[in-house]
Amino acid sequence: MKVRVYFSPNALDEIDLRDKTIVVIDVLRASTTITYAMNAGAREVIPVGSVDQAMKIVGNLFSTLTILCGERGGKRIEGFKLGNSPAEYTKEAVAGKALILTTTNGAVALTKAKHARHCFVGSFVNLSAVVRALSELPDLEQTGLVIICSGREDDFSLEDAVCAGLILTKLAEKIPNLELTDSARTVLSVYKEYGNDIYGTLSQSEHGKYLTTIGFSEDILAASEVDSVPIVPVLEQTVIKKKLTY
Repeated sequence: MKVRVYFSPNALDEIDLRDKTIVVIDVLRASTTITYAMNAGAREVIPVGSVDQAMKIVGNLFSTLTILCGERGGKRIEGFKLGNSPAEYTKEAVAGKALILTTTNGAVALTKAKHARHCFVGSFVNLSAVVRALSELPDLEQTGLVIICSGREDDFSLEDAVCAGLILTKLAEKIPNLELTDSARTVLSVYKEYGNDIYGTLSQSEHGKYLTTIGFSEDILAASEVDSVPIVPVLEQTVIKKKLTY
């Protein structure tokens, strides 16, 4: 089974991802936040690439059960109810609600995957659950696996690469003889170099340092807790409604 990893979604053509099995990773923080939100009982999450799109969708779906969520520059967008901190996504805040989510990186990556055969949201907090979900797919050999690291504004992201490397390390234990592209081999090497201290790696990454300066150091700790939320959010076309629970 062929495995390919992309370090940013920006150059990807969504048509090239048609009928693929995809894992989208944005450790800091969209993937972690979406996993928290679905675990807290959100009815659905609709990832969108821009603030204008989010405003348009919420206008069409106007309801007390539909809320705007997202960030730019790491900070909650003015006028939006929630930002992109997993701590905000409690049962009291999101249970039963539709979340329109726009973020700088992760939501953009998810919009590229709307033609996928399967698309899972991956992070450290649900890592083993993602690996199990992948290993149980009956058509994984046919579709191959594409991992999209959301990166940081079109640049390489250390934390996403380490997470991708750990996913592949664990997947190789279940599925032997993976056919790894150069990019997949690279994330395995990155994981071996930086994976012994997940929290330390996230804290010292460029984005981790930035989040600390704007007051979100607790989010880094939450995002580093491997297997703390054993569910897998599933994107189906343009909406995350389904979650696999393990």
